[in-house]
Amino acid sequence: MFKHPEIEAILIGVGADLFKPNSVMLQNAELLLNYIDDINLERPGKFELTAADSLYLLWNAEGLEFHLECLKNGRIFYTFRKGGYGNATGSATIDEFIPMLESYLLIGIS
Repeated sequence: MFKHPEIEAILIGVGADLFKPNSVMLQNAELLLNYIDDINLERPGKFELTAADSLYLLWNAEGLEFHLECLKNGRIFYTFRKGGYGNATGSATIDEFIPMLESYLLIGIS
């Protein structure tokens, strides 16, 4: 059972024959949502399943746009944008990613 029912809804809605997530991808999605909830920022979007069997979230906060994708290899693929321009992109583990996300939220993308 997941703390965030939207993750469970993806699993139920798509079906096991079409989407085979692994535990680390689901755990990373849950950790990202927990972090967003913990800092009390609105999250208008929700995770969507991609054609590559990953979970993608578009999140806007504090004038910034975050494209976040939880991959099966346990990494987060990310792009941070401000004003429609990509300012940072890459791939990181969840332990590397959360502090990076936090610093972008605190200082903004310059």
